[in-house]
Amino acid sequence: MNIVSSRRKGGKAAALLALLLFAVVLTVNTLANALPLNNVTTGALSDEIPNLFVPAGLTFAIWGVIYLLLAGYVAFVLREAWRSREATPGAADPAWTTRDAFLFIFNMAANAAWIFAWQWRQVGLAMVIMLAILGTLIALEQGNQKKLAAGGALEKAGGARRFFLTVPLRVYLGWISVATIANAAALLVKLGWGGFGLDPRFWTVLVIAAGLAVALGFSLWKREIAAPIVVVWAYLGIVLKRTAVDGDYSKPVWIAAAVAVFVILVSLLLAHAGGCKARS
Repeated sequence: MNIVSSRRKGGKAAALLALLLFAVVLTVNTLANALPLNNVTTGALSDEIPNLFVPAGLTFAIWGVIYLLLAGYVAFVLREAWRSREATPGAADPAWTTRDAFLFIFNMAANAAWIFAWQWRQVGLAMVIMLAILGTLIALEQGNQKKLAAGGALEKAGGARRFFLTVPLRVYLGWISVATIANAAALLVKLGWGGFGLDPRFWTVLVIAAGLAVALGFSLWKREIAAPIVVVWAYLGIVLKRTAVDGDYSKPVWIAAAVAVFVILVSLLLAHAGGCKARS
């Protein structure tokens, strides 16, 4: 009983720490643009390192959606921590674990650290931190995939519980997948990489194709909707910015982004149709 009680107390402490770190991230993100930190906004810093992969400014409004969803995730994390294990079906295989909590805590800490690195123009350090953010999200998603398998705790969970313990992380992962590519592109520009003498438009189209491959992995292999839709949103932002700024010059780039949007949407339809057939 003492071991069980200790584990439950540890889970509650981890959940509270997750809430605290989430609050820290919200505060730091707000200050980054409200003060702003280092006397420059996050968007202005992006404009200092121009590259053809950066989407229109309004695209970044998705962070509002991400943080709103993550607030729901944290609320359900707290609910899971105080949930009576005895009253929970599949108690030996919980829908949320302290491992999930510590991955999320590390992710939030990295998120806040990335903002400081970016605001102080430490693009290389920001890249390393971004990879940590991406890695923790992949680990969280892999854990959830196991719980969503037949007989898993999340497979048995109700609609709202399953939604808030999975979808917020997937939306977040979809955006961070694109942001990691953008951060890498910014780092190469900062380092003065010449692209082996090839046209920057060629490399941008190649990067768009890489992002498309990631989105198709989510939609066709994992049969997920949230992450691919986020990639669609990011690529629409690229189309919007490039057509507004240098439509003729960047025509290969925005056409590639538009085609990628179409392919992702078709893949989602195919995945949904396949899922319906499998259930029938």
